[in-house]
Amino acid sequence: MRESSEAGAPRAARWLEVVADPTRLGILRALSQVDEATTSDLAIHGQASSQTLRRHLDALVCLGVIEEHPAKSDGETPGRPATRYSLPPEIRESVLAVLEPDESGAGARPESLTQAVAA
Repeated sequence: MRESSEAGAPRAARWLEVVADPTRLGILRALSQVDEATTSDLAIHGQASSQTLRRHLDALVCLGVIEEHPAKSDGETPGRPATRYSLPPEIRESVLAVLEPDESGAGARPESLTQAVAA
């Protein structure tokens, strides 16, 4: 049994390393408030540039902490559509329980960060 706990230790340490950053915690907090958000949405309501956020989002996606939803073109809007990010339900519940224990489960989530800030 000791081997399995030792094998899980590097993964747990890596997970802690990935989320133990103020920018990444801000991303988790923001994504816990909405169904999904783009890098631009997070940059508007955060304290980091889009380039900085992308690096942190990539790390969170690689570890499986957040989900990346490939961009889909509507065929009419020019340019490349934005990739969207969200939290899996079980991680959302954990984030809400840890970061905002008094507000977990309080009402419906807004669909965008703009609605979340206005509320």
